[in-house]
Amino acid sequence: MHRATAPITLLAIGLVVSNLFWAYRALDFGISYTYQGVSLEENQQALAQALAIVKVLGNCDASRQQVIQAAQNAWPSSHPFEKDGLLRVGRLGLRFSENGRLVEAIYGD
Repeated sequence: MHRATAPITLLAIGLVVSNLFWAYRALDFGISYTYQGVSLEENQQALAQALAIVKVLGNCDASRQQVIQAAQNAWPSSHPFEKDGLLRVGRLGLRFSENGRLVEAIYGD
């Protein structure tokens, strides 16, 4: 009976280590998948807003308010705020000239 104790103990330890490894991998995959989903949603938001702004800018007389409204309509949960000289609407940063025309649009923070 003593000869079987060592292999059984080693196999039990190996099983526990293997299960811990697979549990870690599953947790890591879940976290990575969540980050991927958030990144995808942010990119979808920015694309929808950019395309809406492009449609509005087809009208050369588009005002600042029209551009902002188009970006908000494309992704309704975004509320504009000023930060670092840019008007942030969702994932887009918009810079306007003194006369209210869009000068620059950037993506991200």
